[in-house]
Amino acid sequence: MRFVLAVVFALLIGPQALRGQAVNATLLGTVTDVSGAVVAGAKVTITEMKTGVGRKSTTNDSGNYEFSDLPPGQYQVAVEREGFKKSVRSGVDVLVNSDVRVNLALEPGALTQTVTVTSEAPILQTERADTGRKIETRQVEDLPLTLNRNFQGLLNLVPGTTRAHREHSAFFNAQDSLSTEVNGQSRLANNLQFEGVDDNERTGLLQVYIPPIESIQTVDVTTSNYDAELGRAGGAVTNVILKSGTNEFHGGAYEINRISALAAVPFFQTIAKRPSVYNYYGANIGGPLVRNKTFFFGDFLRINDHQSQFFQGTVPPQAFRNGDFSSVHGLTGCTSSPTACNIYDPGTGNPDGTGRTQISCSTACPTNPATGAPYASGTLNTMDTTRISRIAQAILAKVPLPNIPGALTLSPNFQGTTKFIKDSASFDVKIDHNASQNNRISGRFSFQNQNLTQTPIYGLVGGPSNGDFSGTGTQRIWNTAANYDHIFSSRFLTEVRFGVNHYRNVANNTDRGGTVVKEIGIDIPGANLGDPNTSGMPCINLPNIVPGSGSNCLVGYSASLPWIRGETNIDAVNTWTLTRSNHTFKWGADVRRVRDDLAQWQAQNPRGIFRFTSSVTGLKLGPAVSDQVNAVASFLLDMPNSVGRDVPIISKTFRGTEFFTYVQDTWQITRKLTLSPGLRWEFYPPFTPKSAGRFSNYDPTTNSLVIAGIGGNPLDLGRQTNYKDFSPRFGIAYRLTDRTVVRAGFAMSYFPYPDNDYAFDFPVLQNNAFSAPNSFTEAQNAGQPVSMASGLPAPIVLANPPSVIPVTATPIGTTSLVNQTYTAVPLNFREPYIESWNLAVQRALPGKFVLEAAYVGNHGVQIPATFNLNAATVANSGQAGRPLLQPQRFGANGPTNDVNLKYVGTSSAYDALQVKFDRKFSAGFLMTTAYTYGKGLGLRTDGGGEGGIAIYIGDIRINRAPMTYDRRHTFVNSLIYELPFGNGKPLLKSGAGKWIAGGWQVSTILTLMTGTPLVFSGGGALNAPGNSQVPNLNGPFQVLHGIGFGNPWFDTSVFSKGLDGFLGTAPRIAFSGPGLFNLDASLFRRFSVKERVGLEFRAEAFSVTNTPQFSNPNTNRN
Repeated sequence: MRFVLAVVFALLIGPQALRGQAVNATLLGTVTDVSGAVVAGAKVTITEMKTGVGRKSTTNDSGNYEFSDLPPGQYQVAVEREGFKKSVRSGVDVLVNSDVRVNLALEPGALTQTVTVTSEAPILQTERADTGRKIETRQVEDLPLTLNRNFQGLLNLVPGTTRAHREHSAFFNAQDSLSTEVNGQSRLANNLQFEGVDDNERTGLLQVYIPPIESIQTVDVTTSNYDAELGRAGGAVTNVILKSGTNEFHGGAYEINRISALAAVPFFQTIAKRPSVYNYYGANIGGPLVRNKTFFFGDFLRINDHQSQFFQGTVPPQAFRNGDFSSVHGLTGCTSSPTACNIYDPGTGNPDGTGRTQISCSTACPTNPATGAPYASGTLNTMDTTRISRIAQAILAKVPLPNIPGALTLSPNFQGTTKFIKDSASFDVKIDHNASQNNRISGRFSFQNQNLTQTPIYGLVGGPSNGDFSGTGTQRIWNTAANYDHIFSSRFLTEVRFGVNHYRNVANNTDRGGTVVKEIGIDIPGANLGDPNTSGMPCINLPNIVPGSGSNCLVGYSASLPWIRGETNIDAVNTWTLTRSNHTFKWGADVRRVRDDLAQWQAQNPRGIFRFTSSVTGLKLGPAVSDQVNAVASFLLDMPNSVGRDVPIISKTFRGTEFFTYVQDTWQITRKLTLSPGLRWEFYPPFTPKSAGRFSNYDPTTNSLVIAGIGGNPLDLGRQTNYKDFSPRFGIAYRLTDRTVVRAGFAMSYFPYPDNDYAFDFPVLQNNAFSAPNSFTEAQNAGQPVSMASGLPAPIVLANPPSVIPVTATPIGTTSLVNQTYTAVPLNFREPYIESWNLAVQRALPGKFVLEAAYVGNHGVQIPATFNLNAATVANSGQAGRPLLQPQRFGANGPTNDVNLKYVGTSSAYDALQVKFDRKFSAGFLMTTAYTYGKGLGLRTDGGGEGGIAIYIGDIRINRAPMTYDRRHTFVNSLIYELPFGNGKPLLKSGAGKWIAGGWQVSTILTLMTGTPLVFSGGGALNAPGNSQVPNLNGPFQVLHGIGFGNPWFDTSVFSKGLDGFLGTAPRIAFSGPGLFNLDASLFRRFSVKERVGLEFRAEAFSVTNTPQFSNPNTNRN
């Protein structure tokens, strides 16, 4: 349980009435007389109550009025007509991206007479068919928020969302953007906006700028969207609206400190907790520059986040480092038979891994720790110390020994702490100017600067903590927007919106520019090329020893480090609105320019990566070996199964222009029925690089690389232009009664190409990859072993590339182009799209509660994924099974590594029951409840921008499974409750009771979720490069609910390691892991210092019950 203690000094100079800009709202209604007959020609005047800015219109022949593109705020509606009393409705809350209906009935009488009614907050959604939620100021400011008080933590109040979680490293996601998958779709389907301007980071799917919650007016979250104005809406469109100034000055100063002494120790941590420091402090102020005309708002925020971070991982024990594996049969998982988990000598037997004998020492046996003397010659599972690599010994000398006593497995056996430091400063400035009654201008500028340091767990040699991301980083963001609204008449108006979103992100590994490799005596030839980008410690990867089998390092740093990234998104929007009779026509266009430059080389590792696997010291078709133990043995012998290295040559550059246009008609057919048909057209021209030579695309039909802009090649590589991305939208809302609304809709929504990894093959990016002929041997280059001792072959340098580069086995220097990993972008690429639909019923209940039940479904088409064209098609075939290596294809010149096709042939499906049970804030009480019962299925099941499709000997159908983020049941409830004591409350209104008990408030968020699916992997040696394997399932799956070592979550005895050359029988994704229970709470007390000055004390607790939240158990059967 973590506590936050907050003291907020609020300069409450006037009430904090708020008004948003950019994406606006609509206020509409019908005027009748007391008999229910419509009143045509009535004069309707609306006035924003805090700024005094107003607009006028008249009712049409059907008695309807409408004010479109209205700045959000709190309005007064006044209606006048000869022969009737003037009717005034005040306190009408109009939120961004909403249609607020205010019907008025006129009473007979003199026009000089006035009937005034204070409005109740609208509680039914009567005009629109989308789902979602408006998260208002009170919720944003008063509900408990964890990570940097980020408003995105409240997205789980919306049905259909997964729990908000953090993606990417602390360096790339320095702004702490949170991610959520919505309605069964990946994060790619979401659209993030800041006051109507694009706020998306293109490839990481993050929100670039996140304003402080003390400055937010409204967060509008729209799901199952049917408004043609909004694109990329297959998941959620989230739009954040900043506060604005009013006719009264208002502001506040605040300081929040997180007390680390009250933080609970992580469940598995056994070492002492180290102190952390977290301070969040800032101020804001808003008010008039010219009353009723010009207003300002500004804020400043500073965050100092200095953490001690707990790390738990795996290190080889001393005996293993000495070459002594004789105790392996005592390890958990290796006791099933006397032949399990043995170490086999790769120096014996045949090149394909058959015929090997168990390793044993002869003349230089390691010391037996039980006797202090060397083992006898011939002792099985021991190796001569003279065979142990000198480089491996030097590396292991920098890796600490296990410090968790009694661990019977290798994982985990070590705990430690690292230090993380982040200092952030940001500000916003916003001006709203009403030049006249028909012209409104708004401008905003936002800026953030961040500096980060993450210390490595093993010192300068790095290590696996924080996903190998240890080093220093900086990030600078600026986001600006300008709006102009012009009213031609009460029925015809336009809005122009322009914004620029820019960030620059830099990260460096801790040892960048250093000579740590030579300092510790490793000296891997060719690892450091004399430039800063290749300086530092190479990555030593032992799958299943280090979490993440792809590139995580026992020592070394992430393949992503270092990098420099700069992205600029320019957004220009123009919308028009015309009201005719009972139709409101809206049309417009949106142009976006994307400029993305990235100096990063992450396919392998700029310092080199050596992958040591278990099969190299295993026996083909023999007993099962330990993926952990045997990988250590392979490392000691310096026999990597694959070796790779990225070489910095040319920075990646990406240029794209996107164009959208739409038309929509909102047709109020009757007083009860509203239809909203629309059509959106989206145009995504093929991307181009910054200049010629910066795109390189592998052509698998000719085994060659096509270079953009060279020798007549088009700068866009000749990718086909698609003009057919039409997106129909349709919504219907029927007001069955004054207290019941039925809504339904259908929409299509496209989204653009998502990934970093476009056409950046050689010579733009050189990723030398040296593979072994099969799973049981070491990596080779032109038939010669590649190891730490032999070093990394020199890179290929091609200063002036031709228009087409053939891939051949002919060496260029010390290596050839067949050793590269390639990406193939299909020239007929089509944008993915999602078809969405829903049917909802909403009912107003007594006590100001509202219940809504909706069926929500969607179907994803052409969902993007990466497909390995060069994955072996036959088990036990080794490298010879790769299709592009077949002699009939390209002779001896076929690529020896993966060829990743940017594939768009997958699909997805989602169906759910989504329920909301809410109460608007009234009489000191607010509540929201979101429940979802749903299921998402797909071929590509991860939640990121572009995931790979696992291949099982040419069959991708086994991939169709529940999404890895799918939770069958989710329930999220939020409460804000002012205790009924003190001024304006029913109890203890005076005296000592008032002073003791008055001003208190409690806020809570309760989250209950079932677990996410388990993803099974591992097994024997499939010996089919590019393919995946699952274990065997030999009986019914049974959940045991165990936690920790020796207490498995599920019965592992029914799983067995797959046989060599066989896929395995277990499903890839099935069942589910631990569920989630979490309760966060806040306790407030507000003191009134004087009429317009107050003081607030706040204490917040996260995970009040201190209930552990476990991730899924290990599902790799090795």
